[in-house]
Amino acid sequence: MWWCPATMADFHQHPKLPTLHHLASAKEGVAEADVASWTKERPVALLLPALFVECERPAFPRILEEVSQADQVGQVVVTMNQMRGGECEAALEFLRRHLRGKKAWLLWNDGPELMEVWRQMEALGCPPYIEGKGSNIWMGLAWLEASGHSGLVVSHDTDILNYTRSLLWKLCLPLLHPRMGYRFAKGYYSRVSERLYGRVTRLLCFPLIQAFADVLGAQPLIEHLQSFRYPLSGEFGGDMETLGGFALPSGWGLEIAMLAEAQRALPVERMCQVDLGFHFEHRHRKLEPGEREEGLISAAMEVARCLVYQVLKQADQRGGEMLMRVVLPRYKERALEWLRRYEHVSLINGLVYDETDERAAVTAFSEALERLVSGHEMSGVIEVPGMRPGVREVLAKSAAVRDKLRLAAIKI
Repeated sequence: MWWCPATMADFHQHPKLPTLHHLASAKEGVAEADVASWTKERPVALLLPALFVECERPAFPRILEEVSQADQVGQVVVTMNQMRGGECEAALEFLRRHLRGKKAWLLWNDGPELMEVWRQMEALGCPPYIEGKGSNIWMGLAWLEASGHSGLVVSHDTDILNYTRSLLWKLCLPLLHPRMGYRFAKGYYSRVSERLYGRVTRLLCFPLIQAFADVLGAQPLIEHLQSFRYPLSGEFGGDMETLGGFALPSGWGLEIAMLAEAQRALPVERMCQVDLGFHFEHRHRKLEPGEREEGLISAAMEVARCLVYQVLKQADQRGGEMLMRVVLPRYKERALEWLRRYEHVSLINGLVYDETDERAAVTAFSEALERLVSGHEMSGVIEVPGMRPGVREVLAKSAAVRDKLRLAAIKI
């Protein structure tokens, strides 16, 4: 049985963050046309991070077909990795077929030309290239900066099985509408079909943030993170001036880092979260890794590491291990509370609830946190591999690197 939830008329506002709810559907075509008209002065670039294997899966072709019809998107930047040998040509042919003439570019992040750019950036003091979504997003922003893009950037995942381009105007509208004035927008949605998904968010991120709040008390960053409905969603938008200053890691800590950077860079009235309108059906990852794909345990480790790093960023970094030894038992208590809550959510909605699977996820996440605390993973100081300064700061160091990067994109 597959079940799709109805739209919820929820208009609750969090005191720390403007929330733009989906309460009704705009008249067909009107909102999208308005957004397209506003982009004449503030052009929109769509940044799509992807593995090559997405070209062989069902979601990506549909996404590109929808994007090809999105008038508000001026250009598409596909920032891709894990291409081998002749797969770059196959990716280009695939993208040309489905984007249907849309102005677009391909960045081959682990290809010969961009690997040389990564090495040159390393010589400027950046960390070496580490494969991951964060690296794809960072390089996409860097290319847009090097190319002189001064408008807006929106981004979303490439594994959304029931994608429609309404997602694009909902991310764009708060950034473009003359009466809104937001500079950063975070998308949120439900992850439910016959059962609840989103385990890293539900059973790691939410209870872990609450455990930090229990231990540290009221902290601006913690309160900020608590205000987001789906802090690990991959859907965001912002103006280039804002995003170009974000320091970002290479992997799964990307989303937490972006929220932390937004909190440091912007007043609360210049950021928002946007209800994207309906249940999104993504590919569901397993706890353990598979071929060419990381599992949820690896994700849990990176999310937790980045979260601790961000909480301690303006405090004593050497206190990381001591803090985690206090937070870890509190996380386990909170995670059990969250398990019960989501069981009750499942019961009232008639959803499948697999208690064994849910508890296995909490156990796996707890073990990941314990490894983070252990001497093998952490020697008192929290570090996030591949954490790079904002793209504007890096590119300002070398005009030669900027020019080489600008020329490295492949026109689609």
